[in-house]
Amino acid sequence: MAFGPPTTIQKYTGEMNSEIWLEDYRLAMWAGGADNDLFIIRQLPLYLDSLAQLWLRHPANSIKWWSDLRDVFVGNFQGTYKRSGNAWDLRACKQKASKSLRDYIRHFSQQRNELHGVADAEVISTFSSGTSDKALVHKIGCKNPRSAKELLDIATRHASGDDAVGAIFTGSTDKGKAKRDEEAAGGSSSRPAKKNKKDVKGKRKGGGELVAAAEKKQGPKAPAPP
Repeated sequence: MAFGPPTTIQKYTGEMNSEIWLEDYRLAMWAGGADNDLFIIRQLPLYLDSLAQLWLRHPANSIKWWSDLRDVFVGNFQGTYKRSGNAWDLRACKQKASKSLRDYIRHFSQQRNELHGVADAEVISTFSSGTSDKALVHKIGCKNPRSAKELLDIATRHASGDDAVGAIFTGSTDKGKAKRDEEAAGGSSSRPAKKNKKDVKGKRKGGGELVAAAEKKQGPKAPAPP
């Protein structure tokens, strides 16, 4: 079988998982008709990016076994590619005071999708400790979800309820506030001015003095007949 160079293999740049890429390269070479590992090893530099080729301190013909190539290749590039996170990365996801619950759910879900092997129990615990919504934590405790899907369903419905409450009651509060502001600004002119308590007291006192003066002028009242 004549060898046909594979066209589907992407050149290695150092930004991909080196172990996975190397196995994919080997399988592609076999599918193209390569019949021994030594031939595959010698063809490897053709499928490396120019920067990735700098790792070749060993001449291509000095590595005769696939296991040797794998150890050297994976060992060189193990720190150059972005690795998947773990549960500790997920615990760093917290709901900030300036972010809504829906923003937190979106960010947490995106972070979780980038991780592999995180148990559902860990996801539920981390999500509950990361949110600042006490009502949601109470609901999660009551519902007791068993999977990450159940957890996110509960959180999404709770966020929808918060959106509905905000749309209805926040609007009513704003209208009431606007009415109170309007009354405070222009309503004072339509209301009768309150009388000064001091003036009323003075008027009452002055009226009493006039009555006493009139009685004094008329003289003492005659005693009532027996």
